[in-house]
Amino acid sequence: MEIDKNNSDALVKLGKVQIEEGEADQALATYQQSIKDNPREVSFYILAGELYESQNKWDDAKNMYQQALNIESNHPLASNNMAYVILQQGGNVDVALAMAQTARRGMPDSPNAADTLGWAYFHKGVYHSAIDLFQEALHLNEKRGGADDATIHYHLGLAYQKANQPALARQQLERVLKISPNYANAAEVRKALSELRG
Repeated sequence: MEIDKNNSDALVKLGKVQIEEGEADQALATYQQSIKDNPREVSFYILAGELYESQNKWDDAKNMYQQALNIESNHPLASNNMAYVILQQGGNVDVALAMAQTARRGMPDSPNAADTLGWAYFHKGVYHSAIDLFQEALHLNEKRGGADDATIHYHLGLAYQKANQPALARQQLERVLKISPNYANAAEVRKALSELRG
């Protein structure tokens, strides 16, 4: 990397190592410098955006994904992540839905893309389509050997709740807390569970 600051692969790996070592700020600095040195390399904008997202800095994440999309307008991962941020911020659901569809077409085997498209349908009030996509996301994740994903179970539980299937909703929401007792939305999960029990 010191020999060639344009070696994108080495820079991406360095950032990932820094994140694994708990040095998120260092990783962000690596990605920001990489963007300066390689302004047309989409992956650095996406990685920086994902870091901002993990810190709940939604506007910064959105800005990074937008820059990635300015370079490559149909980039599936940038489209997926932008759609998710728009939904998290309560933005235009139709825009998010279109981006999530682009992502799903570009990454048909991605559990993340299936989850994001399901989340867009959830926000549109199309709960049965959302449920199908969340189930597909869980299936794809399992097929890949991924760890059980609390967020997908959370989304599926909420969709079952809206679709008036309380027993299935309760099962999914209880699963969230089993997988991740300190889940970011644990308070909302417990609230939904108490409503289902009441």
